[in-house]
Amino acid sequence: MDVDALEIGSKLNFNSGATYHTVKKGETVSELAKKYGSTIKQIKNWNDLDNNYTIYVGESLRVE
Repeated sequence: MDVDALEIGSKLNFNSGATYHTVKKGETVSELAKKYGSTIKQIKNWNDLDNNYTIYVGESLRVE
């Protein structure tokens, strides 16, 4: 048996290190990027936002 092989039913645990933020009234993607040290492009990619993105109060976005 290969040492690197997984058995059927094995569980994998990992910490993605991702940080999520719940949008509050008046916040923008650019403000969130600055606050968390990310870029607008990264936040758009992580959250599948297109160029005409709109974020909504209460929405959870990956920011880091």
